[in-house]
Amino acid sequence: MSSTIPDELSRSENASITTKTNRPKMSLANQTFDKPTNLQTPESPPKSERSIEKIPIFIIWSIFNLIFVPFGILCCYFSYKVHQFKIQNRFEMATKWSKRTFVLNIMTTLLMIGVIITVYMLHYDSVQRNRAFQANQTQTTQAYIPWQPGR
Repeated sequence: MSSTIPDELSRSENASITTKTNRPKMSLANQTFDKPTNLQTPESPPKSERSIEKIPIFIIWSIFNLIFVPFGILCCYFSYKVHQFKIQNRFEMATKWSKRTFVLNIMTTLLMIGVIITVYMLHYDSVQRNRAFQANQTQTTQAYIPWQPGR
């Protein structure tokens, strides 16, 4: 029995040696840990694909917003800045200011619509008060409540 144990040990060592030589070795020196391999990094498109001509200026909308004077002037200034950056061929700045112009034009238009609705409602309210006042002189009615539902 004693003779079989060393033989078995020697056979198992030989077997492990042969299996170790068949496996590929992996070293840490071959791998890069700077960038994860599963994430894609966004690449900036080549200069030929980024056309500065496609950046909107929103000048017509800005001129329309001149109805609401203080913010309309600011909208026109922003449109002017976009135009200047397009002339200078500065793509990033023109894009940035174009987005700012778009947001400012939206805010100015919504604010202008809100002011127009408010002025109309106040005018409607004053007309109703005058009618109620004239009707009150001839007969006694209920008190007028502005913005009363169901009127």
